Amino acid sequence: MSKRTEWADDLSLSASGKKLVGKAGIVPVRRLADKVGLTDSLGAALVRRDFRPVHDRGTVLVSAACAVLLGARSMAGIDVMRQTSLVLGRPASASTLWRTLEAIGPVQLTKIASARARTRVHVHQQLDLRPGGFPWIKVNGRELTGITVLDLDASVIPAHSDKEGAEPNFKGYGHHPLLMFCDNTEELLVNRLRPGSAGSNTADDHISVSIEGLRQLPTRRRRRVLLRTDGAGATREFLAWITSGGGNAANRWEYSVGHTRDDDFWRALAKVPATAWTPALDHKGQPRKDAGLVEITGMLDLEGWPEGMRVIVRREPIHPKYERELKPYEKKTDYRYQAIATNTTSRQLQFLDARARSHTHVEAGIRRSKALSLNLMPSHYFKVNQAWCTLLALATDLARWFQLLAVSGKLARAEPATLRTRLLDVPAKITDHARKRELKLDPAWPASTDIVDAWDAVQALPDPG
Repeated sequence: MSKRTEWADDLSLSASGKKLVGKAGIVPVRRLADKVGLTDSLGAALVRRDFRPVHDRGTVLVSAACAVLLGARSMAGIDVMRQTSLVLGRPASASTLWRTLEAIGPVQLTKIASARARTRVHVHQQLDLRPGGFPWIKVNGRELTGITVLDLDASVIPAHSDKEGAEPNFKGYGHHPLLMFCDNTEELLVNRLRPGSAGSNTADDHISVSIEGLRQLPTRRRRRVLLRTDGAGATREFLAWITSGGGNAANRWEYSVGHTRDDDFWRALAKVPATAWTPALDHKGQPRKDAGLVEITGMLDLEGWPEGMRVIVRREPIHPKYERELKPYEKKTDYRYQAIATNTTSRQLQFLDARARSHTHVEAGIRRSKALSLNLMPSHYFKVNQAWCTLLALATDLARWFQLLAVSGKLARAEPATLRTRLLDVPAKITDHARKRELKLDPAWPASTDIVDAWDAVQALPDPG
């Protein structure tokens, strides 16, 4: 035997271990769901007078959400929670999860949304009390204190088999969900599954998803809101609804959205004097010599658009990936132009531009959602897949609450895969002594102390009032 292979000398394997707990890092996450009231709220939302299941439906959903965080990509994946059965009890089976999701219709979705909103009130109270307080967004070093930032975006989910609602679209064949994230906390407030042919600029969808997302927030978080979306979602009806504060004059809502580059836009842009351009800022807040900003509101025909709307243009050198999409004026000037619409009356153009560009955070949210199985609809039935999307939103929120309230350092900002491999997948051994149980982690594993600290932080949280 060589030194390269001698590690296997005298090694044998057996299945005789006892008191072992795999995936022990998920235990604090599961406990967090209980401490903030999510498990009880979901159980109450799904209770049926004529049916008493063996497994409480709220517990089934929370266990399934934990399984998703551990890498489950189908209903059968809930079996991964069996590795924690010595601590958390035997989990529901895949068939029980199927029955749970299949029983979730429009009425149950509304009740689940209400349960999530009630839980979020308590979670946000704890965020206010943590060191550093609530995570307000910063733009160019300026903190947007008191402003809740909401990002809307649609994403195409491919379907590799015949599924209800899967239809041809501009990227192939599948579904076209619309998602809303809270950029402050990175919570997934709404994950609405839509048919593949659903439009990107459907005002009714954007308004209804926004209403649903806003209802997820505590009342105090709804008063000052910034809604962001790309140009496809920036319809006149949607912007008018935002301008009205959803019909409530007490609300101070603003929008920062992409704007249509129509013929009127290009005619106005051609009239802009060269001296009117202001340098845009780079990611460090320093002026860029090759990128500029200008406001062209007074040069456009904005009849039919909400009062107070401003249009700002950003130009920058043409990136090779956009060369096929260039308009004649862009080819002529060697610049690519982007338009931003906003109803913010103050602030410099540089700030408004940076604020609009930070909408790209939503792409990271969608990437994380796809990493957690958004791109794998588990059923043929649209109703079940919508329930799965809601389960994914639960998993996303649970992970973010855990990172915000119980984890520190780099792991507090880690992507799902990193969080799973570094923290959640850690094994342990459970011992019983003096009528107490202790979950023992290997001190040689770097994240063992992080898991213990997370457990202590979760245990210290107050129960919902």
